[in-house]
Amino acid sequence: MTRPVTWVACLFLVVAACTANGESTTTVTTESSTTSVPEVVDPGRLVVIDAAGNIVVIDPDGSNPVVITDDAGETAIYNQPTWSSDGVSLAWGQATPDGFAIGIRSVDADTSTALAVAHLPFYLYWSPDSRTVGVLHSGAAGVEFEMVDVASETASVLDSGSPFYFSWSADSKKVVTHVGPERFETMEPGGVRGELGTTSAGYLAPQWTPAGIFHVDDDWLVLDDETGKRHQIVEVGEFTSFVVNRQGTQVALQSTGGNPAVSVGLVEVASVPGNRVVVVDVASGESEVVDQDPALGFFWSPNGESLLVMTPTGQGVRATVWGVNRDTVDYAEFRPSIFLVRDMFPFFPQYAQSLSYWSPDSSAFVYASDDGIWVQELGTDDPVRVSGGTWVAWSG
Repeated sequence: MTRPVTWVACLFLVVAACTANGESTTTVTTESSTTSVPEVVDPGRLVVIDAAGNIVVIDPDGSNPVVITDDAGETAIYNQPTWSSDGVSLAWGQATPDGFAIGIRSVDADTSTALAVAHLPFYLYWSPDSRTVGVLHSGAAGVEFEMVDVASETASVLDSGSPFYFSWSADSKKVVTHVGPERFETMEPGGVRGELGTTSAGYLAPQWTPAGIFHVDDDWLVLDDETGKRHQIVEVGEFTSFVVNRQGTQVALQSTGGNPAVSVGLVEVASVPGNRVVVVDVASGESEVVDQDPALGFFWSPNGESLLVMTPTGQGVRATVWGVNRDTVDYAEFRPSIFLVRDMFPFFPQYAQSLSYWSPDSSAFVYASDDGIWVQELGTDDPVRVSGGTWVAWSG
């Protein structure tokens, strides 16, 4: 990524995520009776930047606030609070009278730790084991990539370049990086690098999933599996934005330029227009156009079955969900917060990997509008405003 810029502010963009409340019931049958035992669903928690600029954690209904910072203002700035993968801790960027730092805190702890850095962090991405945070901030050579060891409270700058994108392996032992037009490598937290072969400039962030590493090379979305074999998945246009679900089974993509043919291996699936959101099943090759309009961003649910798509309208942004019974449902239109317009949507294929806008059970999403934080439960008509604020992410 490069440092967020305001050129995209001409677009009305939005954030999406999700919430979940309630209990389901499991029926237990014995020889003599049948009873209903409540099956508790973890609703997760929301982290928001409130109207004053402070970081606060709340339940999805807006209750039980936990104040993380309380001094935001002219001399203290906090940005992009990001949940650890286990939903226990937060990391964020901050600028205070003490300088620039990465803030880290377990939500249930009483104090935070600040690790000094040279510039204000503008992107944070926890490893799957919640032990390390990958951080991007500006530096003399462009964007600097820094890794923070949470247990030892130490940080090391490992690489630099512009633009800079990365994705964690499932075992947290490495990241894959896409730096500049075509540099494509793996990197360990200790700084050891490994070359991965060719890639192109026609995309932003690679994505490392259980199936392997997805990226773009020679006008194809490709998958480098765990054996190193490269598979052609989708023929794409001049520039492609893509997001893979956590399971590595479905890819949502949008290409600009041309009228790319969607295919898997040697099997022609369909010819789809550019600037449309398409979902491709990696195993079967089946594809479907899920939104006819150019999207500003799209995000998979944790269960990998539903896709939240954000598209611009004349008045703001429309939130659409595809996947429940393979149907598409339009939800509320809203005007997104400028914070999301500026920082989130220009780089959504990277943020889609580090932040969740969906509830842990994939039953709801959340977004930050220009008048606060709203939760939309799937299957209901109206969202619910749960807080003021400009930034939100869901744990889990």
